[in-house]
Amino acid sequence: NKANAKKELVALQKKLSACQKEQERADRERAQAHLNVQQAERKFLSTRSNLDRLNPERISTRSRFNFLAKCIEDLKRDDAKIEDKKGQVEGQIRILEQEQSRLKAEEKELLDNMAARDLQFTPEQQQEFARVKRETEKITAASSDNIRQLDQQLKVVAAERAQAETDKREAEARGSMLRKRIEELAQNARACQATEKSESEKVKSCETRLRKLVEAADRHVEEADRLQQERQQLMDTVQDHVATEKQMAREREMAQVCSQLSSAIPGVFGRVFDLCKPAQKKLHVAVNVALGKYLDAIVVDTAETARNCVRYLKERLLAPMTFLPLNELRVPSIDPRLGELVAQERAARLALNCVNFDDRFARAFEFVLGGVVVTDSMADGRRMSFGEGRALGISFKVVTLAGEAIAKNGNLSVNSDAAKEGATRFDLSEADGAKQRLDALDRRLHELQRFATSAESDRANLLEEGQRSEARRNEAATRFKQCEDSRAHKEVELEQSKEALSQAQPTVKRLNDEENRLKKERENVEKRMSEAVRGYYADLSAAMGVEDVQKVEREWRRAKEAANTRLEAIVRHLRNINAELSMLQMTLQEGTEVSAKDLLPKLEQEAKECRVQEAKLEKETSALSSEIKTLEEQLRTYLDEEKEKDRVLSKIRQETKEQRQQAMVIEKQLNDLDSEVRTLAEGKSDILKQSVLEDIELPLLDDAMGMLQDLADQPAQDVASATQEYAPGSEEASRVKVDFSTLPPEKAAASVGPAAKMLEEEYLAEIDRLKLEMKRLSPNLKALEQLKTVSEGMSKASKEADVARREIESLEVRFETVKKARKDRFLDCFQKVASEISNVYKRLTANTAGLHSEGGAAYLDLEDTEEPFLAGVRFTAMPPSKGFRDMHLLSGGEKTLAAMALLFAVHAYQKPPFMVLDEVDAALDANNVRALAGYVEQADCQTIVISLKDRFFVRGDALVGVWKNKPKETSAVLTLDLTQYAPGEVA
Repeated sequence: NKANAKKELVALQKKLSACQKEQERADRERAQAHLNVQQAERKFLSTRSNLDRLNPERISTRSRFNFLAKCIEDLKRDDAKIEDKKGQVEGQIRILEQEQSRLKAEEKELLDNMAARDLQFTPEQQQEFARVKRETEKITAASSDNIRQLDQQLKVVAAERAQAETDKREAEARGSMLRKRIEELAQNARACQATEKSESEKVKSCETRLRKLVEAADRHVEEADRLQQERQQLMDTVQDHVATEKQMAREREMAQVCSQLSSAIPGVFGRVFDLCKPAQKKLHVAVNVALGKYLDAIVVDTAETARNCVRYLKERLLAPMTFLPLNELRVPSIDPRLGELVAQERAARLALNCVNFDDRFARAFEFVLGGVVVTDSMADGRRMSFGEGRALGISFKVVTLAGEAIAKNGNLSVNSDAAKEGATRFDLSEADGAKQRLDALDRRLHELQRFATSAESDRANLLEEGQRSEARRNEAATRFKQCEDSRAHKEVELEQSKEALSQAQPTVKRLNDEENRLKKERENVEKRMSEAVRGYYADLSAAMGVEDVQKVEREWRRAKEAANTRLEAIVRHLRNINAELSMLQMTLQEGTEVSAKDLLPKLEQEAKECRVQEAKLEKETSALSSEIKTLEEQLRTYLDEEKEKDRVLSKIRQETKEQRQQAMVIEKQLNDLDSEVRTLAEGKSDILKQSVLEDIELPLLDDAMGMLQDLADQPAQDVASATQEYAPGSEEASRVKVDFSTLPPEKAAASVGPAAKMLEEEYLAEIDRLKLEMKRLSPNLKALEQLKTVSEGMSKASKEADVARREIESLEVRFETVKKARKDRFLDCFQKVASEISNVYKRLTANTAGLHSEGGAAYLDLEDTEEPFLAGVRFTAMPPSKGFRDMHLLSGGEKTLAAMALLFAVHAYQKPPFMVLDEVDAALDANNVRALAGYVEQADCQTIVISLKDRFFVRGDALVGVWKNKPKETSAVLTLDLTQYAPGEVA
């Protein structure tokens, strides 16, 4: 069996070594996976930050592009209108130019006709015509006067008619122009109305979007405020929880063991801690102290279940645990006088009434908390325990809300760990969930902050877009009003033009009739006058070959006058046309000057640049979004990989633990076998020695008699050799071989098992019978000598044992004294430092890094309060506005401040004569340097500071500078007394 166990142990050790190597490899892979997760998270956050930085710029560029596109559209529309108007003006100019050309051609034609129709008088005929005209003037004087009067009247009427026709034409032209202008104004008014409607809809859309954005922002602000409040509450809760990671890990391990027991063995209900809950938070400490050692006790149904659980723990080499079998718990009844006493006290209550639990487990909680009273203060507890309780003759345990305890025998005690606020076992379960919730809140608050930044940019863009639309709407409304006012004014002018035209038409008709009447009257007078003087012009008419030269001359004169009149009218018309052309050309020139052709390319170029920039930003944003998606997938992959590595590592650790447990079981079996072998060897040696002493002949093999005699001559085992692996003679006894061949076959077959036991008992009984018979037959003659030898050896061994025992007791007393003194001195120092470090750290971190806060928090915890030197001291710091973190997770500056806080807290226990700080501010920023300098300045010991930062050393009383004297190739010292300067002058 021993050989097989050794072989199995070697095999298990090989497997254990392989598992350990596999565990190391899994540890490395998990560390690499965790590093990949951290790197992916940092890259993801950096990419997210870049995307958040690009979004406002992209939105601003898009808004600018939309604005430019709108401007270009408006300019093109206005330019189209200008071009239409320009085309109309150019058409009018072409019409006027054609009319001008026609009039000039008509003028030339008139001049040519006048030249062609000029009378061709010879000088003699001219003289003759003049002579006859003078002779006839006396005859036709009255008619000539009448004709001149008629001509004068005709000129006046013709002038009035021409003016009336001009007014008529102007009225018609003005009416036509006004109608066109009215139509144009109507079109502009409709366009302005459409623009106003469109911009109003845009304004409403912007207002709706802005309202929704503001509502969403308000909701997010409310959510952020709510989350901040919850975060602050959780931070307060986390600050109150001073449990270390090691304690939480132990709690999880205990919970896992309890879960394994519950699943493996029926009848296991759970730990006392898990089966109850304090009625109020302020009772956590009191209930924690009242439950005491039974916090982790496991409640089971029967004692048999408890034994099965103990067997389960032993087989797996797990830590021992306490079990409370419900069927065998001896629960003493509560003295009714105690209930009456507690009922009379407002500041006291029974511990059973301070916890909530299932009635199924009432017996267990009555066993644990029966006869325990919870009071508000120690004064109340003392009064009840030492006063009223003793008066009634009842004893009970008292626990205060602060965790102080008064035992039934009157002893006062305080468990600093159990009575520490936030460090109870009931707070451990809250701490882990609070930290996870804090992480979730931080992630959500970061998302809300990113949304707030984006929403602020969107809000600014919407406000700007709404303001532009509002301005365009107001401008369109103003233009619409102007167009309506202008149209109303033009319609009034059109009515006036129509009225003037309606008045001009009868005037022109009347003047035409008057002119025709005068012409007809003049023709009659001329005809009578020609009849009267026809004879005087007969010869001249015959000579010129005309019927009546006077008539020809009169017609020629009238035609000339008509041509001159027409020429004058043409000249006036040409002047009007030229003036109108000048006006139209000026209008055309103004239209050309205000054309958008010069501004449009600039805007289009800027819009193109904006479009290119937007496309670039869109591309970058798309690339970053794709990268974020890739990083998210990669992060999820890494997280899954990390979880898988954790699972594999946990599995390997479990396998390693099981292999180690199996190896320990086999080692225990080997040790048991070795112990059994040693016991058997010692028994054999005793038997062989006894056989020699009693002269019993044994059948031996080979030359074993000499070895047997040597074995008998060996002295008895002393105290010094009691710790040896084998007793003296065991090895020699193993070399003595007994010949069992003479035993009967049935006796040899019964050498092992129950048969051997029965045979041994038979032999022992037979030996006892024989001893009695021998004692009757013959006494032992050597008994006195043997008794004397044994007595002397026993006396000597007893004396040596007493001396050794006294030395051991003395050493134990001295050791316990030194151990207690060392522990007391350490705990005295630790408690002083632990009570001071939070205040010191808070003073060092108050109002640092630009934060207006009361500072951070720091705590010291013992990992093992019973044996502090067997474990470490946990230093936990919480910088301002951050959560609790281990030292290795802090930044360089935060580690420096935490280390300085620990140093100054140690100085509070034992003040040093002086202190030297060598460049402790290397990793600190300006605010932290100022805070550290202020604290050092208020220190009550001399401090020597080595620093390169002026914010630090200017706060000192003196400066000592070391510099190199190059000419002398030596170092030189420069000192400066700063006390003579007023505060602020040194800086």
